[in-house]
Amino acid sequence: MKKSLALFLTMLVFDSCIDRLDIIAPDSDSQLVVDGLITDAPGPYTIKLSRTRKLVDFSPLATVSAKKVTIFDNVGNSEALSEIDAGVYQTSPTGIRGVIGREYFIRIETRDNKIYESIPEKINPPGTVDSVYYEFEQYKTEQGNDKYQFRIFMDSMGEPDGENLFLWKLTGTYKVTTSPDLHILLLQGPSIKRDPRPCSGATVDGVTGELIYPNPCDCCQCWVNQVDLTPNVSDNYVVAQGQFKKINMGVIHVEFWYFWDKTLVSAEQLSLSRAAFNYWKTIQDQKEGSASLFQPANGKAVSNIFLKNGNEEVQGIFYASSAVKKIFFLDATKIPLGAGVIPPPPGLPPRYFPRPNDPPEYVALWYTPPFVVRESCLIAFRNSTTQQPPDWK
Repeated sequence: MKKSLALFLTMLVFDSCIDRLDIIAPDSDSQLVVDGLITDAPGPYTIKLSRTRKLVDFSPLATVSAKKVTIFDNVGNSEALSEIDAGVYQTSPTGIRGVIGREYFIRIETRDNKIYESIPEKINPPGTVDSVYYEFEQYKTEQGNDKYQFRIFMDSMGEPDGENLFLWKLTGTYKVTTSPDLHILLLQGPSIKRDPRPCSGATVDGVTGELIYPNPCDCCQCWVNQVDLTPNVSDNYVVAQGQFKKINMGVIHVEFWYFWDKTLVSAEQLSLSRAAFNYWKTIQDQKEGSASLFQPANGKAVSNIFLKNGNEEVQGIFYASSAVKKIFFLDATKIPLGAGVIPPPPGLPPRYFPRPNDPPEYVALWYTPPFVVRESCLIAFRNSTTQQPPDWK
């Protein structure tokens, strides 16, 4: 078999999650990590539970399956969340909803009968987003190659008499189409075995060996969310009568999948309590400092979650917020140099790509130039969903 038939598309394997907290612990004690948010926008809301890992441990975070996870407010409402995946808990779309002025907290009951609670968080007014705009930028890589990006800016308004504590978030959402029906296995020889993914709706005819399609595909089209992992808070911005001007939200890179169709750009302003602001400000300083030779002497991000009747340390945060946003779309027509500057999808040098449960003589053909991805879009693209975003047009 020619190894050149098997290419692995590195750009598909994103390891970003908009709000995932990946916390490492310098000591040997594993600590609970809580990552959750409730807003005044329609649910569902998600809470993720995991455990810290040691500095020398590069394995994925260990998820935590709790006995019960509940959100409460200060006027008597509550909702028990459902576990939709390992360590991932979600409210009903028609369940509890945040209200400006109310306070919210969570209670986590673990399977070893420990109870954790968060300090109540008040939802403050979010201000307004006045405008979102961009500037096209060209820069060179360390290798001297030309690269391009759109830098996104936002003008917004806070509360004239408020603290104006905000978290700003930029999200780029793009659509992808894959071909899981074309997934095949290569024998160590010239023969090929068709191996369509079950979600593709395809199956192999037992007589002819050809693909037939008795069902529709459930994993051919996805929307992928890419979010800047460094928090952006309102700490260092000069405010005049509650106005924020030209907030640097981040960048959208001119890359193949962003512009294969188009990218939905969403700029959000989320209100924060003082405790939540201090938490995200510390995380921001840590992330920015890690890239500098002159790292600031940052403290530990203080969690608002505690163990009842105990002194065990907890990591992460559950906070409450009101959010406002503006959106627009970027496509190849917005690139002033023309669509020719969009790079093709890159790949590693040819190599075998065995799947964990395949016999040793099999090799999965995952990618075929120029951009046919023979895999479920939910597997090939992290942070992807088959649900079309409400703002997508």
